[in-house]
Amino acid sequence: MGDIGLRRAKYFMKLLKNPQNKIRVIHIAGTSGKGSTAHLISHILQSQGFSVGLSISPHVFDIRERMQINNQLANEKLVLKYFNQILPIILKMEKCKYGMPTFFEINVALAFFMFAKEKLGYAVMETGLGGTLDATNTVTSKNKICIITKLGLDHTQILGNTISKIASEKAGIIGTRNSVISHQSSVINTIKTRCEKKNAELNILNKKNYSIISSTANETVFNFHCVIPVKTGIRPLLKSSVSNITKDIKSGWIPGQARNDKEKKLSLKNIHLGLIGIHQAENCSLALACLSILSARDKFDVNEKSLRNALENITVTGRLEIRKINDKALIIDGAHNPQKMKALTSNLAKIYPSQKFTFVVAFKKGKDFKVMLKYIIPLADKILLTQFSTSGMDNHWNSIDNQEISAFFKSQKFKKFSIIGNKKSEIIKPIRASKKPVVITGSLYLISSIHTYLE
Repeated sequence: MGDIGLRRAKYFMKLLKNPQNKIRVIHIAGTSGKGSTAHLISHILQSQGFSVGLSISPHVFDIRERMQINNQLANEKLVLKYFNQILPIILKMEKCKYGMPTFFEINVALAFFMFAKEKLGYAVMETGLGGTLDATNTVTSKNKICIITKLGLDHTQILGNTISKIASEKAGIIGTRNSVISHQSSVINTIKTRCEKKNAELNILNKKNYSIISSTANETVFNFHCVIPVKTGIRPLLKSSVSNITKDIKSGWIPGQARNDKEKKLSLKNIHLGLIGIHQAENCSLALACLSILSARDKFDVNEKSLRNALENITVTGRLEIRKINDKALIIDGAHNPQKMKALTSNLAKIYPSQKFTFVVAFKKGKDFKVMLKYIIPLADKILLTQFSTSGMDNHWNSIDNQEISAFFKSQKFKKFSIIGNKKSEIIKPIRASKKPVVITGSLYLISSIHTYLE
């Protein structure tokens, strides 16, 4: 019965005449970076002249983030128009053996339905949780592109308590003859196994595909290079068999160039990326590899000028977002697991060497807050504990009780903390009063709950 949610989502989509299979889908799963990667792909494809749908979760300030068109919130009238069209099906579901679809399932279905009805060129879909049983995993089209971002331990009570189990769950989005992109990692064999089972093409990125030039509070600069094989099976992006290379050289091929019309070379030096942090170069390399595959498969040339302009100007709410308040930095990042927090604190240390910060934090119940705080404490001048309680999301989420966090601080002999409320004055006053740069982190739900204050 564990797959009841997916079976319900599939039945729901069937009643809607399977709109998810009427549009070219880029499907993204992973522990860290999937939201940023989704935004990057959407902006990149729009820069190439395509109409693009984007669905992310959770949303930060508006539910329409889950159904964006050309990187803008869909018009309210358009959303209502299509919601009213699927409402009879939602009500019909109440009487079926699966029951009513969930909040998340309705939003995913509405996004697919809108994108198909609007005849968009591509749909970029971020999974909500895991992959195998996720409501986004209803696409059966062979032309789906699957992207697996960085993996780590999160949602272990649902997805499994080892990286290998989590990798298997994420790889569950890979369908028959899909193209797959992932980074070289300790669990790449788990992804390979799924690809072999599904006769899917796996493209593996490694550190040779991108190199960091600089990372500042304004941008991330890096180089990127790959040669993408299309429908050639499992292989790294920079390697080929010796026999194939020898044969191609004899026929006139020059090393470093695409060898035939089924390969695409993409080399870009000094990419200026508007997203901050070296981890964003890794996410962007996945997005650029996706662009290369689509360029070869769907037969379009990459407009480099438009591509560079899109990457330079992209911003994503709550992802190492740096603002100014009273001439000091206000850094907003939705890091909500140890892997993300390690990336955040590592980037802070590189961008602001020898700097201490005021942290405003709250963590969702069930998260490993102790490990996250161990990354924060060395950079903290002080830590302000706040809280959140969400409504209007896929569930009702509460933050961890701050008394529990206080007890942990005492066990670590860390005394520079205090507990504050979640009202506007309680948040803004200490931020304005801080003499140090301020970092707001711990959960996207925290950022969502105080976003209007920050505006």
